[in-house]
Amino acid sequence: MAEKEQKPLNLADVGQKLVGHSKSTEFTATRGLVVELFPSIFEASERMSARAISRYLLDEQNIKLSAVTITKALNDPKRSWLSFFAAIEPQAITVGKWLKRADFKFLFVSKNEYVDRTRPDFNSAVGQAIGRSVRAILIPEKVAADKVLQEKWFSIGLATRLKAKPYLEEHLMSLGDKF
Repeated sequence: MAEKEQKPLNLADVGQKLVGHSKSTEFTATRGLVVELFPSIFEASERMSARAISRYLLDEQNIKLSAVTITKALNDPKRSWLSFFAAIEPQAITVGKWLKRADFKFLFVSKNEYVDRTRPDFNSAVGQAIGRSVRAILIPEKVAADKVLQEKWFSIGLATRLKAKPYLEEHLMSLGDKF
């Protein structure tokens, strides 16, 4: 039996077909997800494999993040932590300036200790509400920065943040020069 004659591949056509197909299928690019989820992935990796993390994210959260992508992030933790930290760096600088702490040690304390350092000590609930309102009016950029830090940084467990410290120390020292 004679073999079919193969046409020479036109790579431009192949490329155009690939792009066309990518536009007609479900969007699956999750590059930023691994950065956003890295602290949780980092912590979970102590007890789970990258494959198990990927399977959990797909089965339980409907998030497609390959084991290969997770492994790449875990194999270069410094790069991954710096990428994650880049999203909150401006807020850390704002709070650091407000606290007059160029060493950024406030990032590696418990959430309760951070809240105690950043909020005035009012005894009553009314006093606390008044204090929040006054802060929001007088220093809105600090309040906004504080909110981001509490949501993105202090939501990470202290033990995990302390494990991130060696990866971030050099970068944090360079940020201290901006004060």
